[in-house]
Amino acid sequence: MNRQSNPAVQSVLVCNAGSSSLKLAGCEVRHNNFDLRWQISSEGNADELCNNLRTELSRRECPQAVLHRIVHAGLVQEEPQRLDDALLARISHWAALAPLHNHLALRLIDTISQQCPQVSQFAVFDSGLYARLPAVASRYALPGDLSPLWPLRRYGFHGLAHRSQWRSVQQSNAVVGQPMPRRLITLQLGSGCSVTTWRDNQTIDTTMGFTPLEGVVMATRSGSIDPGILLHLLGNEGMTVAELSALLTKESGLAALADGGGDMRRILALATAESEAAVHHFCMQIRKAVGAAIAVLGGVDAISIGGGIGEHQPQVRAGILDGLEELGIALDSTRNFAAQGLTALHHDDSRAQIWLTPVNEVTEMICQYQKSMQVQENK
Repeated sequence: MNRQSNPAVQSVLVCNAGSSSLKLAGCEVRHNNFDLRWQISSEGNADELCNNLRTELSRRECPQAVLHRIVHAGLVQEEPQRLDDALLARISHWAALAPLHNHLALRLIDTISQQCPQVSQFAVFDSGLYARLPAVASRYALPGDLSPLWPLRRYGFHGLAHRSQWRSVQQSNAVVGQPMPRRLITLQLGSGCSVTTWRDNQTIDTTMGFTPLEGVVMATRSGSIDPGILLHLLGNEGMTVAELSALLTKESGLAALADGGGDMRRILALATAESEAAVHHFCMQIRKAVGAAIAVLGGVDAISIGGGIGEHQPQVRAGILDGLEELGIALDSTRNFAAQGLTALHHDDSRAQIWLTPVNEVTEMICQYQKSMQVQENK
């Protein structure tokens, strides 16, 4: 289809940057659907990723819009926002709490502006899902004026992934004529891990907080630990803030519990006492978070599992849900170990649904962009 002859079709580039990775996807977007035309991914430092983007832009016609995943910009809504000087300054300001992600995103935005100066660029916020968290979940028990430039609250992250999982559960139930489960728990388990609690399609709690360090144990991040440990390391062990930051983000989590550098695939393959203990530790910490979410909800109607670990490691899924049968959560072992793609994992006797929901952040970013387009046209 020639988009120049059909103004209802837009060429959109989705730019999903991690701390050392870049996923690009080219799409033809309409109001109610889209076609994925191409996608590539690359890894490297910021210079290499910007060069890779520059190369791809030179090989293709400039898109009409670009969507960027922005990890941290403070308290923002779920709707995409057009990038302007004020929003760029905001992203730069919040880079203090997401330096690897935000600085790279700003460089990629600048690269596109240089090569395609007429293109409209938009920010899609990874924390936007949690803008309406209730105060009981978003507040910390700290004086409110400690950090006026970066207000202390639970911002939450992985919002695009959790919304993608929510959408999969909604669509799967709609196919069989069932309503969306009212009490849902979504598990995003990859290099970063988080658990989000939903009631009536609204998030009411999540494990990540002021930064993506809080919550459950992750590949190389510690998750929540006694803050007294941090005070001890700073005050009694002579550790600097930079050293402490590196410890918590790059040297902790699964990487500290077993060989394998935090990679669950390698840890499972080792099959040593140490590696098995690390897997048990991981599963228990996720199970505790699920239990806390059930307590908040007063029960659970559905659990959704996604992310690299969640999608590809049935042994880990089984370990997380083991022992929850008395709470009405019964995993079907045969379905679990045979599952590929979007799959129901629950036993026929389970009171709660269990879903394997592969995360698709590209689709989620496009869905949010389409919704914003419709809102603008209806004004």
